[in-house]
Amino acid sequence: MIKAGLLLLLMFGLLAVSAYAQDPPGSSQDKKKVLWVEVKDFISSATSEDISSAISTASADKSFTAVILALDTPGGSLDATLEIIESLQRSEVPVIGYVYPQGKSAWSAGTMILVATGYAAMAPVTTIGSAQPVSGDQQPINDTKVINALVEKVVSLAEAHGRNETQAARFITHNDNLTPGRALERNVIEAIASSPSELLEKAHNATVVVTGEEERLDTSGAQIVTHQPSPRVLFVNFLANPLIFTTFLAIGFLALIYGLVSPGFGAEIAGAVLIILSLMGQGFDVNWGAFAMLAIGIGLLGYELYSPGFGAIGIGGIAVLAIGSILMITQPVEPLLVTEEHLGNLALLSVIIVAPFGALMGIITYKVWQAKNRQKIEFVLMDKEGVLLEPVSVDKTGFVLVGGEYWQARTTGASLSKGQKVRIVKKQDSFLIVEALSDSISQ
Repeated sequence: MIKAGLLLLLMFGLLAVSAYAQDPPGSSQDKKKVLWVEVKDFISSATSEDISSAISTASADKSFTAVILALDTPGGSLDATLEIIESLQRSEVPVIGYVYPQGKSAWSAGTMILVATGYAAMAPVTTIGSAQPVSGDQQPINDTKVINALVEKVVSLAEAHGRNETQAARFITHNDNLTPGRALERNVIEAIASSPSELLEKAHNATVVVTGEEERLDTSGAQIVTHQPSPRVLFVNFLANPLIFTTFLAIGFLALIYGLVSPGFGAEIAGAVLIILSLMGQGFDVNWGAFAMLAIGIGLLGYELYSPGFGAIGIGGIAVLAIGSILMITQPVEPLLVTEEHLGNLALLSVIIVAPFGALMGIITYKVWQAKNRQKIEFVLMDKEGVLLEPVSVDKTGFVLVGGEYWQARTTGASLSKGQKVRIVKKQDSFLIVEALSDSISQ
């Protein structure tokens, strides 16, 4: 039965991989496309990684003629913003910045990203500006060393794309805010577009700078393909929310202190995990954080195997391993010597092979839980009567023969002699409590 099940699982895996390989994503190369990338909420290291991944995808697939960054953000990490700008400057495919949808804004870091794109546009009733950096307690930074560096950065970006350098600087020095009409009038953006399709038509044939060279956009009638963030990006984006990482940090420290004061409940492990997640949300290197999570997960599983118990430690280890694995999943290093379709097939096959092992561990954990919660069977002797092999008393134990088995016994009443027949009253720990039968004969 087990062999048949494994054979069916293998056949299913081969069929799934075959179906995946017959129609791999991105196999249609003949239609003109643009890649749509959502840049929403707080800009973090996950945002930077996501944009870099999208640009790499569009650069590798020659059917993509541009990347559109749909900006809807209050700002975010300065380090992440500078990384995004570097990705835009290295991009081999034109990048269009678009403040969208209507009524939204691209403030602070979002404005700097918009200035760095090759073609900038805004939807009606949107806003850009307020790009002065702030400290962790939300106080504006007035240090001339920081301000001057950022001013020169945005001025150089505006100059590279033929935009208003003075206004670009004022976004940082004066916290100017502009509506689409004023931004177009002051040569900060190239177009106002109510919809993505209108944007593609207005951007068509526009001249943009790509890696230092002028290039014409070819976007008219292009198909818009939405970029899907990886699980790692989605999870780190969740952690980057200030409310989330602050809450995790507070709970983590409290749990760590409780675990150190009252060891044995696993609170210190949970606290350490929450603190690591909080640090990743604040910009700590995700790869090192994921490695720490994997190490903790493996340690918990090893402890569970060495000292088997209820299974909670093992379940916690599996959960920590799963989080660490998600955070370890990132884009492959380029250049690649194998096709992305082949990598996708390998990933699918890996999931098919690993999933049964995860299910098996879940079944084992469930069976252990059942065994530990099973109702205890009451102790029942084969016979209620026996013969003493040694004298017994309140203070002295001796062996009694009961139903062909030897047991240690003692009495709570008068002393009993060897060979006397006794009746079993009860079992107490590893002893039998006995009393004399009325018709017993002493030897």
